[in-house]
Amino acid sequence: MRIDPVQVRRYLWLYGRKPGEALERRIEAMRKAALGAIRPARTWRRLDDLAELDMRGSKSLAAHLGKCHAAYLACGTIGATFDALQRSTAAKSAADAFILQAIGAAAIEELMDSAEDEIRRELAPGERLVRRYSPGYGDYPLEAQRELLAILDAPRTVGVSLTDALVMAPSKSVSAIIGVTRRPRFAQECQ
Repeated sequence: MRIDPVQVRRYLWLYGRKPGEALERRIEAMRKAALGAIRPARTWRRLDDLAELDMRGSKSLAAHLGKCHAAYLACGTIGATFDALQRSTAAKSAADAFILQAIGAAAIEELMDSAEDEIRRELAPGERLVRRYSPGYGDYPLEAQRELLAILDAPRTVGVSLTDALVMAPSKSVSAIIGVTRRPRFAQECQ
């Protein structure tokens, strides 16, 4: 798996600044450790009838999917082994744990971006995807994750579950809805 160093620096709040040599060495050491712990898994399912999706009264999700005729439900994770690495690292070094958290955030985003790339290959001619939209965005409640994960059978297919407090486990996991439209890329369709 590729972990974009630019994204890692963004999650470290460096915003385009190049880290010093010592920090760069720590980032690289944590990146290598992360690569040994990441166990990527992802799944998705197309819904050709948006009526199958309970939008839970979310006006923001309805607007986002307003010009879409279908959607993909998707879920991805970098795995529980990464969580274990985060815990053991945090017990030794808060700085390294912070770096590892940034690496994990960049890794899960990269995984979901690559899932979208694969989904694009499934699209019919003239179809395109709109941006991912996850429970917790706008007025789309976190409780909606239960339905998304159930439809995807995520505990079995990718090992992602929810705690009673609606926290995803493993921690570096994403669930999302990705709309499908036939409108041109720059048409006024989604927020």
